[in-house]
Amino acid sequence: MTQAERVARQEALRDVIKRLEKVLAEFRAEAEKTAVGCDHTYPDGRAAVAGGSTKICAICGAVLKGRDAKLWG
Repeated sequence: MTQAERVARQEALRDVIKRLEKVLAEFRAEAEKTAVGCDHTYPDGRAAVAGGSTKICAICGAVLKGRDAKLWG
C-alpha cells in the first residue's frame, strides 16, 4: 500500500467515523427523550427498580430516592 493510498484510506475512515458519531448522537438524544417519561415499571406492572441502598431504574438508569433517603448528610 502506498503512502497516498494510506492517506486516502485514513480520510475515508475519518468521514465514516464522523457520520457514525452523528448517528450515535441522534440515538443518544432519542434514548434520553424516551427516558424522560419513564414511570419505572415494566409493561406488566412490576417495578423496574434495582439496588440496595441506592435504587436505580432498570429501564432508564435514573437514580431514585428511597422513602427513607436523607435530605442532608
